Amino acid sequence: MRVDAIAPADAMRALRDALPLRTERLLLRTLHPDDLDAVRGYRNAPGQRRWTYTPDQTEAELMAWTAGGAPVFLRDGDAVQLGIEHDGALVGDLMVRITSLRSRQVELGWMIAPAAQGRGIATEAARAALDLAWRIGAHRVIAHLDEENVASRRVAERLGMVVEARHVEDEVNPATGELGTSLILAIRRH
Repeated sequence: MRVDAIAPADAMRALRDALPLRTERLLLRTLHPDDLDAVRGYRNAPGQRRWTYTPDQTEAELMAWTAGGAPVFLRDGDAVQLGIEHDGALVGDLMVRITSLRSRQVELGWMIAPAAQGRGIATEAARAALDLAWRIGAHRVIAHLDEENVASRRVAERLGMVVEARHVEDEVNPATGELGTSLILAIRRH
């Protein structure tokens, strides 16, 4: 069966038309400069970087992260970071990344402020992002996470994702200095 690539203009149009995206309890929207303090608070909170395999974000990185502007999907690797609001407060963010325009592949990732975890916010936001991925033309959507990140694995499984791959000690986690084992969970659109 022939597969046509995701057309960047169509993907950006679908994203633009969908945002801001409202769920039962949440608002998903592009980040903007006024979000800097909130994003710094939860992204660099103790223990958070353990799951992202990156050191604390610098002030310049956080400023770039929250710069705002229209999302752009022109090439593989392009991503949009959406803020997750609950009761009017920014409680996390969600990544939607095009991993392959040609093969119609998208990756989702999420981070929730420690004080907002355990309330179903990540699942509700990720479910909305999965629907958004289908709208922009994805055939397959993945989550790439540390095997020990049980909470994120549960979120992915609630979306219907299943483990497709386990990469043993495949990367050094800069937050811990240890080798970690990663999982690739995925769901395909039928």
